[in-house]
Amino acid sequence: MKLEKDRLVPVLETLGYNTIGNTDVWKKASEDPEDSIFWGVDFKKNEVFKWVRDHREYDAHADPVLMELRTLAESIEEQSGEPSTDAPESTDQSTKGEQSEEESTNKDKALQAYENNALIDLIHGYVGNDVLEVFGDTGSGKSKFAMAVAKEVIASGKKVFYLDTERNLTETDIAGLKGCEYKYTPIIDEIDSICQKLPKVDVVIVDSIGFPILTSYARLSVKQKGDALLKLIAIFGDLKGWAYKNNGTVLVTNQPESEFNKAPNHILRPFGDKSQFAAKEIWKTEIVDRKPAYTNIRISAFRSRSVGHRTKIADMRISSSGVEVQT
Repeated sequence: MKLEKDRLVPVLETLGYNTIGNTDVWKKASEDPEDSIFWGVDFKKNEVFKWVRDHREYDAHADPVLMELRTLAESIEEQSGEPSTDAPESTDQSTKGEQSEEESTNKDKALQAYENNALIDLIHGYVGNDVLEVFGDTGSGKSKFAMAVAKEVIASGKKVFYLDTERNLTETDIAGLKGCEYKYTPIIDEIDSICQKLPKVDVVIVDSIGFPILTSYARLSVKQKGDALLKLIAIFGDLKGWAYKNNGTVLVTNQPESEFNKAPNHILRPFGDKSQFAAKEIWKTEIVDRKPAYTNIRISAFRSRSVGHRTKIADMRISSSGVEVQT
């Protein structure tokens, strides 16, 4: 079966499917966010699939939605009238060879461009010109993910402003962000001031937004705690406004709220109370496997407008060789 993208996509849109980051993959999530299931069409791999937790399934007979999707794809293929792949080959072998070589070169360039901008496309596909919040426990790879995004944006010829509030980045890390406008401050008032006067760049990264408040939260009075949370909400508002006015994307990292005085079954959210609603998407980083040589991390949807809760967004491996993110 050959998936006819031009003919199939308009039908997929009417059925509620949409593209996330990679325009070759169209998905529709289960209506129950707890399922972590969605169905999809991958035009690049020529596959119709069902995503369950962390893998693809292809058995259409076991799922009515997948069966319907496959039947739809097959019917559109039959109607397309495209020449069969078994058609006789051209007798002009030299021309065919030249075309094949040129097509192969173009495909390689296109694939390389896609791979080089995989993170940019992934994030922009979910949030567009808006705010993405990534939160997780200490050591779960938030800053590493932010750095990987910054490096990719810089490599693509775009501009990044990186606001570091934790000093998680080493001198080597900062040197690796050559071409990035970098600033460090742990002072919440300075962070507030900076976020009101952000430069015109393509991507703003704030790593992290909650840490400066969280570290002093226990010492604050009730009124001061309220004021601090309001300031955090205001900063989020400034970031959202900047993204809108500058057609840019904002990546914010954060910590989870405290476990203190929470019910055993309480799901920890990003620190900052109502500030979480300012982000268009919230992703969570979690350590899957940790060895002396590497750490494997999963990035999943915590609150998304496109996919179900806990749907895997990407896998990330941190090792001595660097950071590798697979989308």
